[in-house]
Amino acid sequence: INEEREALMKQYLEERTSLERKYEKLSQPFYEKRKNVIEGSLDEEIAQGESSSTDENGEEKDAGIPQFWACAIHQMPVTQGLVAESDLECLAGIKDIRCVSHKNGEGFKLEFEFGPNDFFENEVLTKTYDVPNLLLADEPILKNVEGCEIQWKPGKCLTSKKIQKIQRGTGKNAGQTRTVTKTVRQESFFHFFTPPKMPSLEAATEEEVMNLEQAFDEDYDVAQAFRSHIIPKAVMWFAGDAMEQEMEAALE
Repeated sequence: INEEREALMKQYLEERTSLERKYEKLSQPFYEKRKNVIEGSLDEEIAQGESSSTDENGEEKDAGIPQFWACAIHQMPVTQGLVAESDLECLAGIKDIRCVSHKNGEGFKLEFEFGPNDFFENEVLTKTYDVPNLLLADEPILKNVEGCEIQWKPGKCLTSKKIQKIQRGTGKNAGQTRTVTKTVRQESFFHFFTPPKMPSLEAATEEEVMNLEQAFDEDYDVAQAFRSHIIPKAVMWFAGDAMEQEMEAALE
């Protein structure tokens, strides 16, 4: 009986995967048009329906919607705490954020497309999640999480910074000083692209295992915030409407 049920569930997952891919494909034209609006390639078409291409002060309007994705990310409770003030200029360069599902329905890839910027060489930053039970209601089982290497331009890394410390000598070197340069971690949204590392479970303590589980849970919560909320409803997060809807739903 169990084997028969398992065979039926396999058929269900195959059909659901096909349905997910169908509507993901049907949604793409909407996302492409949204991207064009954000970038400003539809400004002329939009302006034809407006009375003026200047703002209230008489100045020429910016192309597209500046800071669109940065604002959407900052409005979402799960992701806003990850954004440091030093990230904002770089995040303003996001052209599009996409979620591409695995063909077998067992995971997804997040793609953050950037225009030319002063911070790194990459055109697209990616984060991939392999989740065998993604389409089931069970607690997600993360089989693998893979980030990407950010090719920072010299002196522009946002995830770390160099500080100088003066060390005073001891013993024979007492009274002497030297300046030492150290690289220290800096809070940044871009740590998201470096997933938690799995230590040797044989050598790990119970506390280390618990901390690792929490780190993976928090990381996956961020990924799901992009996949299920920010990407499909970016306009509402940018405008603040999504937050209002969530607050109203919580009060009901």
